[in-house]
Amino acid sequence: MAASRTGTATYLRNRRRVLTQARADGLTHCPGYVGHPCGRELDWDTPLLPNSAEADHIVPPKFGGTDNIDNLTPLCRACNVTKGDGTRVPIEAPTAEDFPVTRDWFAG
Repeated sequence: MAASRTGTATYLRNRRRVLTQARADGLTHCPGYVGHPCGRELDWDTPLLPNSAEADHIVPPKFGGTDNIDNLTPLCRACNVTKGDGTRVPIEAPTAEDFPVTRDWFAG
């Protein structure tokens, strides 16, 4: 079985440094990523929640990104999962205006 790439000592050390620095700098809400502002309040202490703070690769390893500090940035878990490796296109959720609220549209 192959070892996890995000389980390497380099990644774990740099992840800790990035998150510690962001918390010390007073980051309280997820900044989101290009084209996807977030604003979700970050939970620094509880892992695996949608608002848990995680270190995200700016340039994904799949495209040559490294585990160096300058290629990691804090995001909430929900944004990190949505962003993925940059190859997924996020699905836009419909708004309330997309749904009729009367039966005027029903012709039968």
